[in-house]
Amino acid sequence: MGVDFKAVLHELSHQLTASYDRIAIEDLNVKGMVKNRKLARSIADAGFGMLRQLIEYKATLRGCTVELVDRFFPSSRMCSGCGQLHDITLADRALACDCGVTINRDLNATINLNRYRRDTLKPDLKRTQEPRKTALAAWVWSA
Repeated sequence: MGVDFKAVLHELSHQLTASYDRIAIEDLNVKGMVKNRKLARSIADAGFGMLRQLIEYKATLRGCTVELVDRFFPSSRMCSGCGQLHDITLADRALACDCGVTINRDLNATINLNRYRRDTLKPDLKRTQEPRKTALAAWVWSA
């Protein structure tokens, strides 16, 4: 018996918007990524576009902030410790910086996305619920 893909996306978007006040999503160039023969099927199967639509829709209903992070923001290439940029490829699963930080590339990207424009966001005064955690959802392709 197969898993209903749309149901999984609905559940994930529900959990994210119910648990977090702020969700940061990289504005990925999915159309361009699908042109890569090695990644095309996996990316198409992942349903990034549908997940983004569901998150944005449910966030509006719940009063969450969805922040689209510019696709050229160097979330994976920038050291989350000191900010130095590195030349890494998809094959590089960790980032090792001169400042002494060695970190998984996806965790590094998540930390950088969490810091992206965080200080410029204003609280939603319409919110009547108990405050929830501020966090983010980052979709970083893992080969």
